[in-house]
Amino acid sequence: MGGWMSASQEKAPPTRLTQAQRRRQTKEKVLRCAAERFGRCGFAETSLADIAEDAGITVTPIYHYFGNKLQLFTAVTEYYEDRLASRMAAMRSRGSWVLPDVWELFLNVMQEPGFSRVVLMDATHVLGRERWPETSVFREVKSLLGSAKAPVEAHLAGQFSDAESELLIRMVISALAEAALTLAADPTLDARSLMTRLLAMLGLDQVQLLSE
Repeated sequence: MGGWMSASQEKAPPTRLTQAQRRRQTKEKVLRCAAERFGRCGFAETSLADIAEDAGITVTPIYHYFGNKLQLFTAVTEYYEDRLASRMAAMRSRGSWVLPDVWELFLNVMQEPGFSRVVLMDATHVLGRERWPETSVFREVKSLLGSAKAPVEAHLAGQFSDAESELLIRMVISALAEAALTLAADPTLDARSLMTRLLAMLGLDQVQLLSE
């Protein structure tokens, strides 16, 4: 015998996304596809048409959300950099740790295919090195080494001016980037051991850093 279904028995209609939600999803999908494509093929060999095809959309939304190829590549570069900065911040929040832990994290992330191709190889040429002081990675490194509570600051106190400290951070990042690129070309090299020995020479291998 048939009858009316109760409200609880009726299937609720699927929740419809708002226009703003659909736009956000599309923008995030474009960014993910662009990160994968730029990371695999590089800036020069990637077109917006390639990314649009990967995302299953036309090129028009890409222009709408990101303007052009250069601006999209900038967003992808910042996406990769922010991932590294977030992992550094998470490490910093866990408590005390030593500098070799930072180098290990750097080398692990920098050897990820997408990161190394986008950030280490293409971004330095396409976007220039001048942007480094404004990046999330640079700010995290500066926070790690220059925190008022970090023993590294006390260890190096009086040895470097503010300008020299900025240069030192650039040198640290450049050294790690070069190590990662060298490892990518020849995985048999023991860059981690070399970095540990270098820190020991500077007396920084056992210097602990404390969370804020």
